[in-house]
Amino acid sequence: METRTTGDAVPAEAITLLEALLASDTPLHHALRAQIPHLQVMGRCSCSCATLDLGLDETLVAAAPVTDTIVADTEVLDADGQEIGGVLVFAHGGYLSYLEIYTWLDEPITRFPSPDRLS
Repeated sequence: METRTTGDAVPAEAITLLEALLASDTPLHHALRAQIPHLQVMGRCSCSCATLDLGLDETLVAAAPVTDTIVADTEVLDADGQEIGGVLVFAHGGYLSYLEIYTWLDEPITRFPSPDRLS
């Protein structure tokens, strides 16, 4: 993925999506949710999809007990309930690092899916 650097605040829709994907009461998801208020956008995909490269000041919050790189994933549904793509949340070194929005269609998903569009 080619990215363009931004340093912007994480959009509210992306925060809502992250909170929904990390909603379980596991120690991993609890620790990762604590990182959300500290996230910044470090880059955006150049293809215009909604994918975000995330970063944060690691001195502000503890690392999560991550054992896998992908810490959450689900399918994205269209208005008819058909799967059109998915969402992956990545962590590196115990910190949220990437929110990938992908599609199986010709056009990229340019908006963050709402939680009611997740399978």
